[in-house]
Amino acid sequence: MEAPLIAIDVALLLPEEAQARALAVNATLWEQSQMGFRFDETHLPHITLVQQFVRRANLSDIFALGDSVLEAFSPLTLTVSHVETRGETAQFVIAPHPELQRLHERLMEALAPFDEGDGPAEAFADGEEPPRPRDLEWVRNYRACASRAHYFPHITLGKGRVTEPIAPFSFTADRIAVCQLGRFCTCRVILREWRLKAR
Repeated sequence: MEAPLIAIDVALLLPEEAQARALAVNATLWEQSQMGFRFDETHLPHITLVQQFVRRANLSDIFALGDSVLEAFSPLTLTVSHVETRGETAQFVIAPHPELQRLHERLMEALAPFDEGDGPAEAFADGEEPPRPRDLEWVRNYRACASRAHYFPHITLGKGRVTEPIAPFSFTADRIAVCQLGRFCTCRVILREWRLKAR
């Protein structure tokens, strides 16, 4: 039986070249210590815009809101400024971008009525990788601790530390998806996807 709640991530998915860079770093981290996760067809590198617990029954309304909100946005040219480790995980840090911040805040506002606040482990994607307690805590506290003024756009690369310096690079992001989260708050299942259109 499906859980009545689902843990979602509204996220920017990466174009091919940026995704290849993320996969390369992820593979190196995995070689160092196989304690994190590997990117593959069901573990997608991404930039989170919103995370929250929602009712499955409300997904169609959330998708309709996505249709409405995303009409006002064009593809975003973003820059990875550097790589850093926070806590246990390495990440590409996205340079501040006013339109990315506006997109994040607009989606946070639109989805606020659907935020259930808390949810069970069963709200995460099924499989042999149950969410960690800190995964549930992160989603539960996302709105209070990681949004708006606290928003820190990044691409999580895996567990460990990157020792090689990485030169800044830019890419254009036009894919946005609502995904079901998995262990390590990875994007596991795409539930709905959009393409931003140039104006």
